[in-house]
Amino acid sequence: MSEANKVTEDGILCHSEYDIDENGNICSGKTTLSVKNGIYMLEVGKDGAIPDFSYQVDTLKRLSIISNIGCATLEAEFKDGSSIRLCRMTQSCVKPLSEFIKVINYYLETGTMTEIKEEHARCPRCGKPFVADTQFCINCADKSSIIKKFISLGKQHIPSFLFAGLLVLLCNLAMLMIPVINRILVDDYLFPASEGLAPWGEINPYLAIVGLVLGMFGIYLIVRIVYILAARIQNKAGTSFMNELRIKMYEKIQYLSMSSISRRTTGDLIKRITEDTAIISDFLKTETTKIIEVGVVFFCVSVYFIVTRPILALFVFLPVPITMFVIFRFWEFIHRKYERQWILGSKANGILHDIIKGIRVVKVFGTEEKEIKKYDNASKNLAEIQAQNEKIWAILFPALGFVIGLGEFLILYFGAWAVLGESVIGPPMTVGELTQIISYTGYIYGPLRWMTNLPRSLADAITSMAKLTEILDEEPDIKDRANAVSPEIHGDIEFKNVTFGYKSYEPVLKNISLKIKQGEMVGIVGHSGVGKSTFINLVMRLYDVNSGSLLIDGTDIRDIEKQSLNTSIGVVFQETFLFTGSIYENILYARPDAPPEDVFAAAKIANAHDFIIKLPDAYNTIVGEHGYSLSGGERQRIAIARAVLRDPKILILDEATASLDTETERKIQEALQRLTKGRTTIAIAHRLSTLRNANRLIVLEKGELAEYGTHEELLRNKGIYYNLVMAQRQTTKMAKVNKQ
Repeated sequence: MSEANKVTEDGILCHSEYDIDENGNICSGKTTLSVKNGIYMLEVGKDGAIPDFSYQVDTLKRLSIISNIGCATLEAEFKDGSSIRLCRMTQSCVKPLSEFIKVINYYLETGTMTEIKEEHARCPRCGKPFVADTQFCINCADKSSIIKKFISLGKQHIPSFLFAGLLVLLCNLAMLMIPVINRILVDDYLFPASEGLAPWGEINPYLAIVGLVLGMFGIYLIVRIVYILAARIQNKAGTSFMNELRIKMYEKIQYLSMSSISRRTTGDLIKRITEDTAIISDFLKTETTKIIEVGVVFFCVSVYFIVTRPILALFVFLPVPITMFVIFRFWEFIHRKYERQWILGSKANGILHDIIKGIRVVKVFGTEEKEIKKYDNASKNLAEIQAQNEKIWAILFPALGFVIGLGEFLILYFGAWAVLGESVIGPPMTVGELTQIISYTGYIYGPLRWMTNLPRSLADAITSMAKLTEILDEEPDIKDRANAVSPEIHGDIEFKNVTFGYKSYEPVLKNISLKIKQGEMVGIVGHSGVGKSTFINLVMRLYDVNSGSLLIDGTDIRDIEKQSLNTSIGVVFQETFLFTGSIYENILYARPDAPPEDVFAAAKIANAHDFIIKLPDAYNTIVGEHGYSLSGGERQRIAIARAVLRDPKILILDEATASLDTETERKIQEALQRLTKGRTTIAIAHRLSTLRNANRLIVLEKGELAEYGTHEELLRNKGIYYNLVMAQRQTTKMAKVNKQ
């Protein structure tokens, strides 16, 4: 932890809360790690008062949490042998406090103070739950900055939206002429004609009526044509922006670190790329130009009322403050409702994705009814919140519409008296003027009715914007340095005092130092959870070391361009993943520009060619999702062919022959022998017999390099490796006896 960045003005490095006092009463307490005069201090106190306990961290031996029934306690053990209970807490405080004490214990073991890396479930500022699968609080987020970001992202489309908005605005201004023409038609021709008058001199009233009607028809026609043009421009710009957003999101997800991707579900990431971008696009297409249109028309009609009928304007605007108050009063409530709907929708999509992806497991265990019930519950919860939200709008929107309509009733009432000559709202009014005012009232109340619906779509859009912003703004953990190089990689690998943990204060690998020579095959063995997969993850640079250095041909792996490193590494995993497509396309994935003869040669080296050509469509056979139309051994050999075609300098085998029958394993072992020849190879295997061709073996124990040597050397030492070999031999003997 960088004290320059993390220490607050009062010297606090980090803190965590507890909620039960020494008498068993609920309280608001805090455990705090601070630095005072260069000395780390642990302080424990409640209610913001002077700490009940204050200790120098260096006097501690270890902190620990003792779980009880319904609660837990934080215990401190000191170097002098004494111990004390610092505080008690409910289970809700255990997880964050456990991270807090891991930081202190790590310091006590290593002398290094590091940063808490806690996955919060709730916002530390307001205490509300984060949006699903994020560390993002929509309540505390700066919504204006989110909107500004999306304006920046779509700035090339702003002229199109503005032009479409201008066209719509001109249409609405033209439509303002319709009530004027209608007033002239009523006052100058319909009522005078019934009284036998001849307005406007010698103009034939019938021709005048035809002209006025044709004028209104012409305005309507032109407006509709322009509306169509504006809609096409809006849709084109909105669809283009949505496509760009999807591509940006997809690109960003491709470059996110493994730690970032592993925090989220596949269904959540897909939902962000598809549904959230569509919601934003729809909002831009339907609401942005509407804001311009509504604002200008509202202003023009308001000026007309204030200038011509100021008293009547009071009646018109009487419902406005009531409507605005209700809208803003319910804004936060509506926002929370739609946030909840988003969370439940994401959860339902995640369950659906997992069930479909794992349908074979469901079938094998016969848990169809259980999974149906699980999705049924998730879908019902989503339907309930959707029904609640729709119910709110079904009540709120008509109620606001009724309040808005009160102004229209007042205008009709007082306007009718003005037509009869008994006006309390100004000069007498004609029938035509009354119809014009009623029409213009619609231009006032139409925007108000639209505004009552705006919070609903705006809340939905901002939530989606926030979800995308979290991804777009996230800095990848693994990225090229400014001075990264692209050397020709030969395959020498060296670990120098490497320590790594997915959380730095929980190291998985500790102080690893070893060299792997070019062309050498090294096997990694050890019990489950000792760091074997983490070892190869560092070589592939899926993560960077916390301390020490990892060198490739003498160059720090962090100084090598990631693309250059990736092209030099080939991997065969235990769980082979094949893309939906043909066998040929799956092999070609390793080197898209490879000619067909190289693909066939790679398949032959991998012992895959013979079974491929026996398939109905040979190399054009579609393997289906994840390659489930092929057997495990066939998928594995295609994966090996893919690695052969890559022609890597460094080859990584992660349980490449696990769970295979003897004959299939023999074929794959033959393929692997040809593949590993002349390449630096790192192989993980629980079945130790598969590592018989390894030059040396690495034995990991509790994250440390316990043993390193040849098979014969390690057996002679009779250490961890010897015990593993003996245990496997005993297991094999028992299996043979059971078969007999």
